[in-house]
Amino acid sequence: MSAFRVSELSSLIPLDLDAGQVFSGTPSGRMVKGFAKPCAYTPTSDPDYLFHESSRDVIVWFLNKSDPLYVYGPTGAGKTSLIKQLAARLNYPVFEVTGHGRLEFADLAGHLTVRDGNMTYEYGPLTLAMRYGGLFLFNELDLTSPDVAAGLNGILDGESLCLAENGGELVVPHPMFRFCATANTNGSTDETGLYQGTTAQNLAFMDRFWVCEVGYPAPEAEKELLGRLSPDLPETLREQMIQFAGETRKLFMGEGKGDFSNTIEVTLSTRTLLRWADLILRFQPLARQGVQPVAYALDRALGFRASRETRALLHELAQRIFPRQEEASAHFSTLTSELDDAAYLEQSLRPLVGSPLTDISNLPSIRLSTASNTAAGGKFWRAIVSLGGLELHWGRWNTVGQTAKIAIANCIDHDPVLELLNRSCAKIQNGYTLDRGNISISKELLS
Repeated sequence: MSAFRVSELSSLIPLDLDAGQVFSGTPSGRMVKGFAKPCAYTPTSDPDYLFHESSRDVIVWFLNKSDPLYVYGPTGAGKTSLIKQLAARLNYPVFEVTGHGRLEFADLAGHLTVRDGNMTYEYGPLTLAMRYGGLFLFNELDLTSPDVAAGLNGILDGESLCLAENGGELVVPHPMFRFCATANTNGSTDETGLYQGTTAQNLAFMDRFWVCEVGYPAPEAEKELLGRLSPDLPETLREQMIQFAGETRKLFMGEGKGDFSNTIEVTLSTRTLLRWADLILRFQPLARQGVQPVAYALDRALGFRASRETRALLHELAQRIFPRQEEASAHFSTLTSELDDAAYLEQSLRPLVGSPLTDISNLPSIRLSTASNTAAGGKFWRAIVSLGGLELHWGRWNTVGQTAKIAIANCIDHDPVLELLNRSCAKIQNGYTLDRGNISISKELLS
């Protein structure tokens, strides 16, 4: 470890923080231990992370010094991310290791190494957490050999760590030291048969933990998260995606029914759900070629990780939950067109933003519409940039409509082009389509 990192860890200042303010933004008067500022080992806080109902047990664990914590649950439920996001908000340094069958105790505590031609002792993640006051996060603990895990019994009881290879150095646990483990099983057995390689842990070892279970977020929580991060997807589609995720998880856990009673080897985590939503938006242009973006993105987010049989089952499930392909393709063709229009305007007008408006012949003018004839109840909206601001003209087809002028002093940043860009993109989001035959922008800017 570099001298800078040692100095940074040594300078960490413990601090009492308001738990309500930290975790929900509302002061509660309930205090929780944390640090005054983050360090290189502090996880990055994700402002979009959603704490669901499973997080309450871990929050309570953080509130007071207590027994080590053992968090178990299905893969993809977000066990590790939950711990790290809570630690991030408390500025807690996290020292992380992942269990496996060949893991040795030296991988946790430390070992002798050669540095700059000299033999030196390098602290492991467990020693760093104990010495400087951090959270030791032992992921996939149930993949570790029980005899290695049992070597932690003294640490779990609050005893000091003796580093025999470092001259018998005795590492006394820092008051802020915390120990947390995650696993797919509860430490006794894998009743589902889903997690190959897991081992039952020593009963005396497991008796030292406070155990809690973390499951998948409730549909309402994922709906809120998906709406926040993928607002461009229609609400009905987001609801169907969450329904699909729930059914997929039931299949993974062996809880499917009827035609979908087979157990599958993959599951749809919240992380995969968000990836799927992102890919649907990215692949929307394929709808114009007759390809359904939902199914196409599903394979790239999850399906290609599964066996051929499971992939076929996932697609069969998708056909039951989502609209017919032609309806979905038509929907995405419309949505793609709207997004393309906004991107086209952004690309076209952005070079003009902030530029002096002197050449009247190059002032932008655009026209938007919701339909091409009066039978469809269409509307039009036109905006023309002038040297004095922005001129607006709108109404229904075959009517005189209304006009308004936005003075340059009332435009965003006193820039009529920026005002035009923001207003027109807002109209596109509300269902208007750009009439590209009636957009006037200099050819040089589009080339």
